Amino acid sequence: MDFLDKVKMQREEDNKLKWEGTFADYLKLLKEKPWIAQSAHSRIYNMIESAGVTVKNDRKHYHFFDREIFGLEDAIERLVDEYFHPAAKRLDVKKRILLLMGPVSGGKSTIVTLLKRGLEAFTRTEKGAVYAIKDCPMNEDPCIPLGNR
Repeated sequence: MDFLDKVKMQREEDNKLKWEGTFADYLKLLKEKPWIAQSAHSRIYNMIESAGVTVKNDRKHYHFFDREIFGLEDAIERLVDEYFHPAAKRLDVKKRILLLMGPVSGGKSTIVTLLKRGLEAFTRTEKGAVYAIKDCPMNEDPCIPLGNR
């Protein structure tokens, strides 16, 4: 397969998830696919979990971080289980600011970079797609009520 074929395939794949419509159209789509009305925290949690989770000796290992993060399994487990999972359930933890602290070269920036890259890729999937209302000046996910921003 040459380069132009790969570009064509990528465009076709991207076009599958393209959607334009009014708020009424979005509500109809929401009836069919209720998972699209997820918060940013739940989108990140679902992204991490979709990469796979292994439970061994009551410890969770999140495979999302496998290729780049080594030796921080406890910290990552706490990050996902104590911040992203409760925030995905819309508990009060979502109102907190996530602050990553640690020594130089401790993996903080790498974790953030992985989350950004992963979210970028996850939003190009059926379960992670982000929807916006055509001509909406907010350019945000329409499921978030104004008072919760």
